[in-house]
Amino acid sequence: MPDNPFKASVLALIKTSPVGLSEYDLIQRLQEHDAAFAFDGESPNLALFRKHFLVMNALYQLQTELFEQGMYLSISPLDIRLEPVDDSGVSALLTDNAAAPLRAYYLDWENFSQTSRADVETMLNRFMERYLAIDERLEALQILELPANAPWETIKQAYRRLAAQHHPDKGGDPARFRAIRGAYEILLRCYVV
Repeated sequence: MPDNPFKASVLALIKTSPVGLSEYDLIQRLQEHDAAFAFDGESPNLALFRKHFLVMNALYQLQTELFEQGMYLSISPLDIRLEPVDDSGVSALLTDNAAAPLRAYYLDWENFSQTSRADVETMLNRFMERYLAIDERLEALQILELPANAPWETIKQAYRRLAAQHHPDKGGDPARFRAIRGAYEILLRCYVV
């Protein structure tokens, strides 16, 4: 695996922040200290993707290296912090947990080199669609008469029940039926099925 050219700078910045720092703060500080981190001439979204990728790649490389030295690097967008393994409550570096696909993505340099401006725009558009759908999620659950923590199977059952009950062909209210169908379509975008 190629060595990240910003790894040493990332480590130095983490070490000077004993209370931790956010990814945003880390990116801002890297930009202040290293002109090569600016990615001038690239679209703003592609430049941001490249900065984010390089930071995450450096963090995951450092996490492995530092763990072998008895230090645990906690990686979260809002809290990146270095602490002794004994103080962290982590007994082993988990590489097969829920975060494993994310870790694998950022450690694969092809994801950095082969991601184009169009790819980044597509990712951002998908994120915004999903974000807006999640924003509408609670209202959609209310229309289907469900609690906020309803699992996908319960949502499908409620939709089928309410759609059958309010279907215009069965004497139901067309407006209510459209609201139920719209709520279900919003929830389809929110849940990974």
